[in-house]
Amino acid sequence: MTSKPILLASGFALAEGPVVHGSGALCVADALAGGVRVLHPGGGERQLLAGRKGVGGLVVHASGALLASGRTVVATDWDPSAGTEGCVEVLTDPRITGFNDLGVGPEGELLAGMLRYRPFRGEPAAPGGLRVVDVAGAVNDRPGEVIWPNGVAVAGEWLYLSDFATGTVLRARWSAGEGQELTPWWRSPSGQADGLAVDAEGAVMVALGSGGAVARVLPNGDTAELIPVPSTFVSSVCFRGAGLERLVVCTADNTDSPQLGGCVFELPAPVPGTAVPPAAIPLPNPT
Repeated sequence: MTSKPILLASGFALAEGPVVHGSGALCVADALAGGVRVLHPGGGERQLLAGRKGVGGLVVHASGALLASGRTVVATDWDPSAGTEGCVEVLTDPRITGFNDLGVGPEGELLAGMLRYRPFRGEPAAPGGLRVVDVAGAVNDRPGEVIWPNGVAVAGEWLYLSDFATGTVLRARWSAGEGQELTPWWRSPSGQADGLAVDAEGAVMVALGSGGAVARVLPNGDTAELIPVPSTFVSSVCFRGAGLERLVVCTADNTDSPQLGGCVFELPAPVPGTAVPPAAIPLPNPT
């Protein structure tokens, strides 16, 4: 039996990109209302990047900074003890409309999904892509057809990338440089594939958007189970806890208590998660 999700936070327009900072804080973006909410382990919270909209992904940098997507990818010079915040651009490209979800490769590479249209403005869909920045700062774009890149992760020899527009998860052999083409691997039963994370058995946990659930997909592509969430739209997932035994799930609403808006839930993970290393790409000096 699936445990009832525990409510961690509410009041989001669209909760996205959950990640656990080295301080133990859970950081969650509000992609529509803007900003990043930092939920401290001892209680209380603070706001980062106030007003920054379109943040679909967050990753932690080895320096302690938090990287956030949007029109560009930025790093916050965040000192949790001092409560200070600065911001510097890490990745930008005038040829694209923005970056969506973010991930980290096994050596600290930054994985950034690229958009070439503005889906929330109703623009016609256009092919996007996945950009990889290695630890020396070299940049390459991975081959493969993707329109609206979402969840991205590396597990063992495999690179996984969700395409929300087609409801598929793509897969390719991992390489930090130019590598194998991303090709469709799994199709979502809801027709939407949003954020994802990988567990210790190599299964991929995929947020199903309007499917109102999280799917656990085995390495062979079989769907092992669907975990229901009290929401009409499930956007993203991550693992947390000392043994990564807790699954964090983000949503756009709460069907049990609609007045709460978008929520962050937590429940026991079917299998503990795989640790995600911090990003180790070079950061520009603040100006």
